[in-house]
Amino acid sequence: MPIHALRSGLLLVSLCFVTCFHFGVANGQSVASKGGDLPTLNESISKANQLLKDGKIVECVDVVEQSTNAIQKMMVVAEVKTHAAIKLAHGELSKLQQRLSIEGAELSELPKWEDLLETKKVNNVKKDEEKKSTSPLGKAGGVSFSKDIAPWLVEQCSRCHINADRGGFSLATFTSLVKGSKGGVVLFPGDPIGSRLVETVETGDMPRSGNKVSAENLAKLKQWVTDGAKFDGPSPDAPIASLTANATGVKPTASAGALKNEPVKTNDPTGKETVSFARDIAPILISNCNGCHYATNQVQGGLRMDNFTQLVKGGESGVIIQLDKPDESLIVRKLRGLDGAKMPKGRPALPEAQIQLVATWIKQGASFDGQSKDARLDQVVSKAFAEKASHSELMAKRVERARDKWKIAAPKYEADQALDEQFHVIGNIGEASAKKLLAQASTAANQIRKMFKLSSKDTLIKGGITIYALKQRYDYSEFGKMIENRTLPAEWSSHWRTEVLDSYVVIVFDKSEGKINETSLMQQITSLWMSSHEGVPRWFAEGAGRQALAISAGPNDARVQPWIKRIGESIQQLKSLNSLSDGSMNDEALATIGFGVIRAMYDAKMKNQYEAMVRSLASGMSFEQATIKTIGPVDIFLQKLLGKPIK
Repeated sequence: MPIHALRSGLLLVSLCFVTCFHFGVANGQSVASKGGDLPTLNESISKANQLLKDGKIVECVDVVEQSTNAIQKMMVVAEVKTHAAIKLAHGELSKLQQRLSIEGAELSELPKWEDLLETKKVNNVKKDEEKKSTSPLGKAGGVSFSKDIAPWLVEQCSRCHINADRGGFSLATFTSLVKGSKGGVVLFPGDPIGSRLVETVETGDMPRSGNKVSAENLAKLKQWVTDGAKFDGPSPDAPIASLTANATGVKPTASAGALKNEPVKTNDPTGKETVSFARDIAPILISNCNGCHYATNQVQGGLRMDNFTQLVKGGESGVIIQLDKPDESLIVRKLRGLDGAKMPKGRPALPEAQIQLVATWIKQGASFDGQSKDARLDQVVSKAFAEKASHSELMAKRVERARDKWKIAAPKYEADQALDEQFHVIGNIGEASAKKLLAQASTAANQIRKMFKLSSKDTLIKGGITIYALKQRYDYSEFGKMIENRTLPAEWSSHWRTEVLDSYVVIVFDKSEGKINETSLMQQITSLWMSSHEGVPRWFAEGAGRQALAISAGPNDARVQPWIKRIGESIQQLKSLNSLSDGSMNDEALATIGFGVIRAMYDAKMKNQYEAMVRSLASGMSFEQATIKTIGPVDIFLQKLLGKPIK
């Protein structure tokens, strides 16, 4: 089938789906997505009662959770004349929670009606006080991002969203703040109620450290958003920490990216070095410099060591490495107490053997043997370990990490576990079910090997795969919040993730339908396997997994049909091909487009080319090399197939 015919077919699906979407999905929209109006709340409570009557406990829990959240938000803005009607809805919701508790569901607490009224009164008093106040909060444009917002963002959000991008959300710059998270935009100028950033702060969901944002700073945030969320710094691309320093008159630190030091130009590895930065030096820095120069919001002396780039840039005293001259390098002199206070400050001195490792590394060129100089040092260390470790050593590390994560995800449940050479199942589904799921995972893995003509002797993923098995949809949602710091799409019941020391699947276990478990595992394991190869983009890995499920379960499967229907709509959302990789698309839309692309390759009688591409990946080729060999440059292929430009 010609490419232009494929594109026409996809667009036809799109037009058909848009019609269905406006008529169908909008009518089934959740109370949360509609903004929490009273009719929608009552509709959701009626739906929850019907779901409970039908014995659909998991679906009922989801609706009740949304309604519990919505009624609390509603009371913030509700007029007095609506209180009686909301009180009736509150009573029905309370009954539903009690009945679900009997079924064993764990639900978010629904405040008593009296407490909701009291909270309303307190909020009204605060609003009155703010109106009377002569502070800049009462004046349009009176709140400064640099002076009033940035300082507490840096203080309270650095660990997760400035030094890292938990949940795909970065606060490193104003530009990244405006861009939002994987779930979408979090800031809508002029609309504090609709801005996710305000909501998460106001509900106490963020920051996760438990150190809540003060009422004063929350009020400033709301007013700033109401006034248009204007930026008053020198550049929206400047680090937010540097804005704070400039606003307060404090000398910028390394974390602000404002140091004038020129980074030392280190040498590339020659292969003859006896000391490795990743394996020998980085672990020393992580263990002894944390709290002052590594993983801290209060960096000392302007010297930050979160990554290699920052390390070689130095601090307020200048660069700390003199290439090939360890005795003149400030880091070595500080460690030996030859230049001011001995480092690490307030801790036992480093053994001479470790100091000598640092000195030797500098003498041999201070080379960096990791993948990225901007990667956090713990990731550099983990990558080095994973590359050198055997399958069993890496799997033992993953098992250990999985057990630690389980304590965070579900502290009330003792972990049920099952283990073989490929998989580690851990969850709250019972020991017998854990063993059953382990067998289903092995069956799924064998089917994947047959599908892609892989050797049965080799493990699919070095270090194995962890499978978090959860007994209900509520537990699955909580896993997303506690471990991945994100809200999982409502239509998901399984997904995958991979990082340096993590390679896992999360699944809601279906006791009665083994085939559903097996095909879901086949989908997620396929995606994991694809993503383990160099350069494979997430949309391709997601699409390959969904196509594997569609082949195994059939096109009429209840999971596959919605995917097919959503292809057209998702393509319409795609502004340019760049959106497939820049993080601007949500997870579900990205996966749907990937599924549409690979499904189209099958329908277009390109199956042989797709399988050849997969074989090339398995042989060690990068994604770019494999696509050029089999279908040509991937951007040109996608342009023709999807009809979208590259910007």
